[in-house]
Amino acid sequence: MVTLADKQAPRLTPALVLTAALALGAAAMLTACSAPAVDNACDISGTRTEMDHIISESGLVVASVDLAVCADSWTYVVATINGPGSEPSSDRFLFRQDTDMLVLMAPESVCENQAGNSDGLPVVPDQLRAQVCDS
Repeated sequence: MVTLADKQAPRLTPALVLTAALALGAAAMLTACSAPAVDNACDISGTRTEMDHIISESGLVVASVDLAVCADSWTYVVATINGPGSEPSSDRFLFRQDTDMLVLMAPESVCENQAGNSDGLPVVPDQLRAQVCDS
């Protein structure tokens, strides 16, 4: 129990109130910025199942889907992966829907392909190119 020597309630100075307000505002902004950015148009249930299947043999699990963006038949996902004895890591996955299955695509391979290529190779949609392709 705390007792005050002069029996008066502590006074809040304007500087203390301002500091508290700034701290609460900063915390709110950090929470808003760290919120997952999952496009509601993406059906990530199948994508998450496929990611679980890919990493399951190594004993790792998908802890969270932090970003999911879809365009045409493509889905780009950034997920936090972790498991026993390992630190969480942020991993990127790029999938393309091919008839009835999801195909994991290597960004370094498909980003080289341009629209209108004569060999019919898969081309990353323009809406995803900036996030998926390094250059």
